[in-house]
Amino acid sequence: MCTSFAVYNQEKAIYGMNFDAEDIDLKLKVNSFNDMNLFYFSGLVDNKYRDIAGFNSEGLFICTQAVEYSPGFKSSCNENDWFAFDIFDEALKKTRKTSEFFEILNKRVISYPRNPLFPDLGLHTIIADKTGDAFILEEGNDTNIVSTIHNDFIIMTNFPNGNFKEANYNKVYGIGADRYICAHEYIHNNIHSFGINEAFEVLSKTSRGDTLCTIVYEPLKNEIYISFKKDLSKKWKISIIEKTIQSLDGFLSNNKIQFTNGEIFVKDLISLYK
Repeated sequence: MCTSFAVYNQEKAIYGMNFDAEDIDLKLKVNSFNDMNLFYFSGLVDNKYRDIAGFNSEGLFICTQAVEYSPGFKSSCNENDWFAFDIFDEALKKTRKTSEFFEILNKRVISYPRNPLFPDLGLHTIIADKTGDAFILEEGNDTNIVSTIHNDFIIMTNFPNGNFKEANYNKVYGIGADRYICAHEYIHNNIHSFGINEAFEVLSKTSRGDTLCTIVYEPLKNEIYISFKKDLSKKWKISIIEKTIQSLDGFLSNNKIQFTNGEIFVKDLISLYK
């Protein structure tokens, strides 16, 4: 159960996310496509690495996380459906702004996988760009539910944002409502000075006991700050442009490593810096 957000302050954009899950193997990847560099954060699920979050060097952010739909919710599938995990490559490789996403979406309906053991649990997706445009995409009946940004920031936890478009922020309910309210109040109170430190503070306040990874991204600089297993005293910095990662805080040195073959396994990264 994760938390993610996009915040805009004085033409400066900051994205953040916590990945909360059981202990699984994680992978970081930076590669190129045409004139852009792409970053992917992935987790090993059912013997396959699934993309959880991604950025491109044009400042686009995309993240998919769990959502609990209403009991008995039934998604309707047809031949035009677009499987959720396919969104990543399409969005990161073909779009620079969130508005362009709807051009590649066209008339396709988003379809998310279902676990028969948890029939009401699905996925939803946040997409944001550095200009201040962002939205959350969720399943509906024969349609996509889109919730757009409001008051210069947008937050996604684990309840359907589309169910609360007209509600006050403190009237939401469902899984992650407490984290949503906490994040909303902190961001609102600090919007005029919101930066990297404030982003990490939001993620610290909304972190659960099973947080495996914390990521903050500053798209105007194309720099990612990342920590693992709730240890925010140790941070790495990733340059999407240079395709490098280096230790930043909490380490004796700040050695810079090139992404070999485009990817680094997190367990290998952590062992290198012990």
